[in-house]
Amino acid sequence: MNKILILFAFSQIAFAQKTIVKTSLHFSGKIDKYPIEMTIEFIQGQDSVSGSYYYGKNKQNMPIFTKGIYKAGEIKLDETTYTATKKGNVPTKTGSFSLQLDSEYKLSGIWQNAKKDKKLNATLSCLEDLSSFNPKNYSYKLNQYKGKAENTNGELADNFLISKLDIYNAKKEKVQTISGFNKAIYEKDATVELEDLNFDGLLDIKIPIYFPDRIKFDSGYLYFVYDKTKKQFIRNTKLEALESLNFDQKNKEFVKFEADGSGNETDYYYKWSNNNFYLIKKVQSFEDNDKTTYTEYEIKNNKSVKVKEYQK
Repeated sequence: MNKILILFAFSQIAFAQKTIVKTSLHFSGKIDKYPIEMTIEFIQGQDSVSGSYYYGKNKQNMPIFTKGIYKAGEIKLDETTYTATKKGNVPTKTGSFSLQLDSEYKLSGIWQNAKKDKKLNATLSCLEDLSSFNPKNYSYKLNQYKGKAENTNGELADNFLISKLDIYNAKKEKVQTISGFNKAIYEKDATVELEDLNFDGLLDIKIPIYFPDRIKFDSGYLYFVYDKTKKQFIRNTKLEALESLNFDQKNKEFVKFEADGSGNETDYYYKWSNNNFYLIKKVQSFEDNDKTTYTEYEIKNNKSVKVKEYQK
């Protein structure tokens, strides 16, 4: 376990700090008659946006990466695909979007190819409910400081640390303080990421953290799920135990990926039920086996119960 030495009084070192706030919104719709799923990441206070989209409803389909500008309700995105070669992945610009974002967070506009000789209509709807909680109406500030954390040699070394998150409304009134943690972060400026973690349509919070005492798997997140009734973010330590996760808004499941670097890989798929989450599928591939092993589970009596295992 990562050990943090909390520094007080004379030993705590304050520094100019900045909290970067990123919001991931997910959209479902079509380019002409072709269904797509799109994610766009917005950075508070900046015009730049980025993300990806894929055709169909299977998130395992090849993603097409996007990058562009959001200004005055208009989103312009250039899309890029990558081709694997002996010299590495070669990027190719394949098209672009020009989209309007309306008050209900629906996107409409056109997609055109790189040659600009083909244009198709594009319409998408936001999967999140921003009427109940809209991140643009709030600001976020992490308490950051320089302190000591245990490194891979078991020694205390200098690191950037976080210990508290303050949330303010549009009137600059503090509406919540989240504390009770002291964690290392990679960079001087910490990040707050807003994304729907439990697929209730409301944006939650995840904060990237760093485990300086590890050589492998040295990153994870603090997770805070928004409670609509209490209008507060509640820390979820069970999610934190899984560390880094990928959230699939369309299929309402999240995935933990594990790999040992030698060709052995496992994907764990989870579903939410009654404010808790459960393992529903495990997919394993091994370096000495050309077949993939699938294990499926059902949620019974608040437990994940194995029901099937097969290879293909």
